[in-house]
Amino acid sequence: MRQVNDNIIPVQTAATVTTAAIPALNLFYCSAQISTTGGGLGTLKLQASNDDSQAANFVPTNWSDIPSASTAVSGAGAFLIPKTELCYQWVRLVYTNTGTGTISVVFKALGA
Repeated sequence: MRQVNDNIIPVQTAATVTTAAIPALNLFYCSAQISTTGGGLGTLKLQASNDDSQAANFVPTNWSDIPSASTAVSGAGAFLIPKTELCYQWVRLVYTNTGTGTISVVFKALGA
């Protein structure tokens, strides 16, 4: 069984962040949790890409928001993108910040 539990955005000052692409091959489900301090305010969303290449160091370029895979951040606390089914080549997280404080995001996924 493939499992991912990655602190994909380590604790940092709140800012707009786009993570690197996460290979989603053989992943069936994922969730993401953002923890904020101070005046956290923004939106965390999950995006997917089906770009495919056999080239080493390939970086996908075509991204789409996954419907219903986002959460609004409003203040200090923990906010969750609940379990989301996956059938994509790549996923990534995008946090759009409009607040202050710190942020940290953990990405969790299960697959075969």
